[in-house]
Amino acid sequence: MAMTGRVEGVELKDDLRLFAALQNLDEEGLEKLCRIGRCHDYPSGNVIHYPGDVDDAVHLIVRGKIKIVMTSEDGRDVAIDLLRPGDVFGLVAAVDGGGHPAHAITATEARLLKLRAASFFSWVESQDMLEDLVWKQLSSRVRHAYQRIGEHALMGVKERLLFTLLEIAEHEGEPGAEGDDVVFTRPTHRELAQRVGSSREVVTRVLKELLESDLLDAEGRVIHVPLSALVLREE
Repeated sequence: MAMTGRVEGVELKDDLRLFAALQNLDEEGLEKLCRIGRCHDYPSGNVIHYPGDVDDAVHLIVRGKIKIVMTSEDGRDVAIDLLRPGDVFGLVAAVDGGGHPAHAITATEARLLKLRAASFFSWVESQDMLEDLVWKQLSSRVRHAYQRIGEHALMGVKERLLFTLLEIAEHEGEPGAEGDDVVFTRPTHRELAQRVGSSREVVTRVLKELLESDLLDAEGRVIHVPLSALVLREE
């Protein structure tokens, strides 16, 4: 596991204050959170933990993104979730004491606050944040897992890819110049293939078909999604 120097003090506290769940913390509570954890920067593509690892730790994402990946019997990686700043991962293993159920890999350069599970839960209880930082996070992961299972069981590759692109637009897109669309830079074909559980070759072909339809438009890797198309994710 590669990492750079430890991040401490004002810089770490300033980062943590940006998260909605932590904005009501007093100075003492925030300082204690910084004190009980170790914060480091990681390069993209770094494995934080493997399936089955038992490390008695949870991680709070301070910056960057983490993808949760499972590997099929034929060696194909499927990304089942993409976590963002403010998310906590490693909770399943921390709660039941077992191993992690999947890989956690940095999808970008990332800054992570690592906390021993016992220290984290003690701090959460002392700050009355069990619901926001544990149960809501776990519920969100379960809900997302059910959604992914449903997509893979009931949808073809084209529908899964479309819904993945709409999800990226919803979470990461910015308003277009005309105000009637959302724009974002799409992941690579390989990354999209991991997220929809297909091959890079199939994703390349299906993406071409989607971009030739009326649902999406592109300039290089910049995708334009009409606001009307985002309604598809809500139906």
